[in-house]
Amino acid sequence: MGPWCQTGWIGIVVTAMAGAAHAVEIHFEESIRPLFQAHCFVCHGEAADLAGKLDVRLVRHLQHGGDSGPAVVPGNRGKSPLYQKLQAGEMPPDGKRGLNAAEIELVGQWIDAGAPTKRPEPAQFSEAMLIDEQRDFWSFRKLPPVQAISIKPEQREWATGPIDTFILHGLDRVGLQPTPRAPSRVLQRRVHFALTGLPPVDNDAVAPNELSSAEYVRLVDRLLASPEFGERWSRMWLDLVRYVDETPNYLSSAERAWLYRDWIIRAFNEDLPYSEFVRRQLAADHIEGLPPSEFAALGLLGLSPTFWKELQLSPEVISNIVADEWDERIDTVSRTFLGLSVACARCHHHKFDPITAADYYALAGVIASSQLTERPMMEPVSATVVQAARKQVIALQADLAKFPQETSALAAILRGQIETVRFGTPRYEEPWAHVVEDSVLDVLPLGDDRTKLEYHPGKSRDLPVYRRGNLADPGDIVPRRFLSVLSPGQPRLLQQGSGRIDLANALVMEAGPLTARVIVNRIWAQVFGQGLVATPSDFGRQGDRPTHPELLDYLAAKLVEDGWSMKRLIREMVLSATFQQDSSGSAASWEHDPVAQFLSRMPRRRLDIEQWRDNLLALTGKLDRQLYGVAGPLDQPAYARRTLYGRVVREELNTMLRLYDFPEASGHCPNRAPTTTPLQQLFVLNSPQMLQWAAGLPLPTNNRSAEECVNEAYRRLFQRAATKLERDHGAAFLKRVSGGEALSQPAWEAYLQVLLGSNELMFLD
Repeated sequence: MGPWCQTGWIGIVVTAMAGAAHAVEIHFEESIRPLFQAHCFVCHGEAADLAGKLDVRLVRHLQHGGDSGPAVVPGNRGKSPLYQKLQAGEMPPDGKRGLNAAEIELVGQWIDAGAPTKRPEPAQFSEAMLIDEQRDFWSFRKLPPVQAISIKPEQREWATGPIDTFILHGLDRVGLQPTPRAPSRVLQRRVHFALTGLPPVDNDAVAPNELSSAEYVRLVDRLLASPEFGERWSRMWLDLVRYVDETPNYLSSAERAWLYRDWIIRAFNEDLPYSEFVRRQLAADHIEGLPPSEFAALGLLGLSPTFWKELQLSPEVISNIVADEWDERIDTVSRTFLGLSVACARCHHHKFDPITAADYYALAGVIASSQLTERPMMEPVSATVVQAARKQVIALQADLAKFPQETSALAAILRGQIETVRFGTPRYEEPWAHVVEDSVLDVLPLGDDRTKLEYHPGKSRDLPVYRRGNLADPGDIVPRRFLSVLSPGQPRLLQQGSGRIDLANALVMEAGPLTARVIVNRIWAQVFGQGLVATPSDFGRQGDRPTHPELLDYLAAKLVEDGWSMKRLIREMVLSATFQQDSSGSAASWEHDPVAQFLSRMPRRRLDIEQWRDNLLALTGKLDRQLYGVAGPLDQPAYARRTLYGRVVREELNTMLRLYDFPEASGHCPNRAPTTTPLQQLFVLNSPQMLQWAAGLPLPTNNRSAEECVNEAYRRLFQRAATKLERDHGAAFLKRVSGGEALSQPAWEAYLQVLLGSNELMFLD
């Protein structure tokens, strides 16, 4: 990564200026005030009683100073008390984390340059002014028109489309050349995993000859149209929305979560426009004309983590637990769709981004007006009948619970009535989706230090700004509305019902440029192994800057122009010459582009646990390709469905998933951090699953030699012939373990287990 990955956004400026004073013009609004906002505003700006009477929000206030006189003397850091105190570590006081050395140096250079501002300052600071200024931040800007850039004539033969022209432009700036096309075997394996998450086997066996451009296009289109495409790409999304199949019994049930997971798979396979993908997940119940099956999309919020509410505790305690649930849902929605940590503004204005506490509670009102529930996926008439029957059964079950002797006559009558209702109501047993509905929850006192919960379906509410996040200290009521910084004028009011449909519309309209940039970056990271922005869920000031900003803007604008089609976007990426590069690279590529952030070669990457496990199942002929349905037990060696259909349990992750970096299902996961641990190798050596998979390929018959068997194993597993060294070592192993020339099944399985655990099957070139 670039230097900013280690030092933050400020490192870009400081690095650029190293060795050349004032090589980059520094302005207060862009470079200095954000530092003060993060570290100083609390005492010297937002406080009712400013510490030392010093306000650091405007340069005019800094020059005027406080109780001790001027804080900044333009042109002379040595005579500026503010700089002196920062350098001495006296500010902030009491050992609180302050500016680092690079940031203090930036302040010094700004003072030496005359403490310039980008524009004339107003007489007084205002939050509206600050938000208006920061609308020019790179991720908040409008998208430019879709337009490729020109390249040198000699580069046109390599480039296959606009993506390549942007990559070539970036390589020119660092003096590098792209790498030639990958060999056919490597490229076919790569594109299979990129589009389906599976290796080329059986009918997809790797073609022995080099693929022509036309053949490669046909292969890409076939893979995009396969049902496995949706299975592969849905997992990217499920990480973001903390998908879970099962929760502890003291939390809200996720028994039918698979309905949401299957909806996501279908949405990718049917190329549902991303704009509609967003809208349906937040507000399918408010979109007219949708079939009842689309209510499953509401699982994004309907499967939110819940926290235990012990009603023997006081309403104050329970109210804070409810507020924590709001916070989690705001965090998931804002980071998933916008790449912004809006939840950081729960207790105070966001320290780095232009998000106020009022913005937070305006969105919290939408969440507070949306309660988790269950809903039958059927037309309204049938749903009403089934819902009434469900309520009747619940009441009968409550009566049945009053009888300690289940064998009593009355208990038998009640059980009979329950069965009559269940089997006498058409469609009673059809699954209900985990959804949300417009509803308000009141947390009310019940006697001394006890609580009762009252739900009010169809109601909505606006919330006050709770000062410092303290529910006992409410401020002014904030109407439900969208974020100010993403609104060109007055923020859109979110007032239809809970406001979820208004919020969904704002995400793809007012916030459309940011929403498009965020999803483009996520898709790019899946295709190329790393994002154009290395912090996929932080497009604010604390996040990394894009390595190729023009390319990111081009792809985001193209996504919108193409009707928000994710398949067309992915197709353009995998058809690029950039994607088809070999991963070897030149010596210059490895020296000047060590992690391939400039794409001077295709990055080599490790398969995630889903791709690795599915890979082994497919290669050994064990894979069950059944689509959709209830999740199963991954810890059972005989379970052969894709890993996507393995049961994910909140707070109790499966051992295999945990070993291989699968995220906990309790919160938004922007990307996985790959690890290499001894436990992973022990799993390869000792797990029943590996033994089962190794037994999946029978020993070749017809009296084949050990060398021929080794070649057969390499052809099946790696789609290539074994090298002489591999053949010799493999044959010697098989003969030694078999005890002679006649090969044994145990020796064959032991050999296959070694190959299945090799890096060649765990990594993708």
